[in-house]
Amino acid sequence: MKLDLILKSIYEAFLEHPDPYRPHIFLLELLKLTLYFNDFHFDKQFFLQICGIAMGRRYAPSTANIYLKKFDDLATHTPLINPLLYFRFLDDIFGVWPGTVAQLKEYEAHLNTLIPGIKVTFSYNNYTIEFLDTFIYKHTHSNGLTTLQTKVHFKPTDTHQLLHRSSFHPRHTFNSVIKSQFILFKRISSTYSQYSFTSSILIHSLIARGYNKTLLRQQKLKIWREYKEPPTSRKEQQKYTEIIPIITHFDRHNLRLNHK
Repeated sequence: MKLDLILKSIYEAFLEHPDPYRPHIFLLELLKLTLYFNDFHFDKQFFLQICGIAMGRRYAPSTANIYLKKFDDLATHTPLINPLLYFRFLDDIFGVWPGTVAQLKEYEAHLNTLIPGIKVTFSYNNYTIEFLDTFIYKHTHSNGLTTLQTKVHFKPTDTHQLLHRSSFHPRHTFNSVIKSQFILFKRISSTYSQYSFTSSILIHSLIARGYNKTLLRQQKLKIWREYKEPPTSRKEQQKYTEIIPIITHFDRHNLRLNHK
């Protein structure tokens, strides 16, 4: 990410979404300071970073998305064949290509000319492909219809080193680790057999890290049978009863109220 293009993309985003109460001039000046004056010490020498954002900056992911907005627009409106699907998560892109391999390579070469410093390398397959933690594949049903289905993909470097049960954390933290993993597997898995297979790998790994085998199996079945995705549309959200938060101080009486 070129520093001047970062500032330009943020400025254009401010113009596209105006806000009279936003001090955009000062925000751009602060951003400029953190971009152009980021120095670091290595091997007894001082260096000045002249490209990209410093690792750990809280605004880095959002800035990267704004920076690549122009790339997304150009990538989906080309004079060449355009993908049927185009989705990007930070620096990873997933798409469905309707043309030939030769046309895909031509499209790849075109994308590498859109923004200076931004280069893409495509991985492609006619039947299966991995994207982050998801394995996408073609499945032909009994009626002859072919659809895309998904299952969990573990990278070769994944050693399943989740939070050890002997670590000093509240009990609900360990329960959250278990529940969140099974929810993730259910979201990705198109069928129960795929969910069960990846869950068995998780259960085996968590048992080795001190978790209760019976609890893991119970949670596995409970998530598959009972877990429902939270509503996303406003109409669906209105069906749920609103919860009014109560903020209390931490004294003896209010602690008893919080447990009610």
